Amino acid sequence: MNYPNATHYSEHFSHKELNCHCGCKTPAAVELNLTNLATNLERLRVLVGGPLSINDAYRCVSENKRVGGVMNSQHLFGKAADIDTGSLSNAAFAALAAKVPLFNLGGIGMYPSQHFVHVDYRSNGPARWDEND
Repeated sequence: MNYPNATHYSEHFSHKELNCHCGCKTPAAVELNLTNLATNLERLRVLVGGPLSINDAYRCVSENKRVGGVMNSQHLFGKAADIDTGSLSNAAFAALAAKVPLFNLGGIGMYPSQHFVHVDYRSNGPARWDEND
């Protein structure tokens, strides 16, 4: 099967999963970014050894404001995902994310109290942070 297609950006990451949760239309430029994001999430999925649970990826301006996202969030461009770390610690998950070259050059943020890791492929990276810092 070829990706992206009508329902998926990649084999394991659907439009529903990566598009804005408010239901707005995803801009064409963002769709291209989400395809790139999904390709790299596939790489991370292999390293983790199984499925990834995406909390959110693309967020429109309204949704980003609603969830308390920063004004220049990579989510606004479809270049970021917040991923539930499952049974892995945030540090272990972040270490695996750093093995994906695009994320290693971008941003990796840990949110242990919320049990997720943020990954992105910003152009002004690398950036690393922990909500506890």
